[in-house]
Amino acid sequence: MQQDAMRPALRVCVTVLAFIGLAGVVPVSLAQATGSQMCPHLGRLPACHLVAIAYAVMFVSVLRVNLWHPAVFLVAWLPVFGLAAMGSGLELTGYDTCPKTAGGWPKCFFSLALATAVAVPVIIHWKSSDRNAVS
Repeated sequence: MQQDAMRPALRVCVTVLAFIGLAGVVPVSLAQATGSQMCPHLGRLPACHLVAIAYAVMFVSVLRVNLWHPAVFLVAWLPVFGLAAMGSGLELTGYDTCPKTAGGWPKCFFSLALATAVAVPVIIHWKSSDRNAVS
């Protein structure tokens, strides 16, 4: 019963975090489109555009009950986490890869922290769903 009461709170948490990610990456994506900031590219696609699309999918998937499914969420979350982890790793090893904040911090550090933070309530939700399915 307590797990059922926790689900709306987890959903709100994921929705807020996904919105923060989307709100953070849209200006970077727009700056990339206008040429005032450069994102790394995956082929012809700027990574910040892919991250913006992925955060939008995460956000919409938690808003719609029938879309908050592990497969839908993972399709969006994995590229965000993977790109943030790769960009952060490159930045830490001395490669200037990620767009920077006004203070000079690589934005991929924040993206990695946010992607990790988004994963926590999602994992809690899925684990409680698995327990309910078994009972």
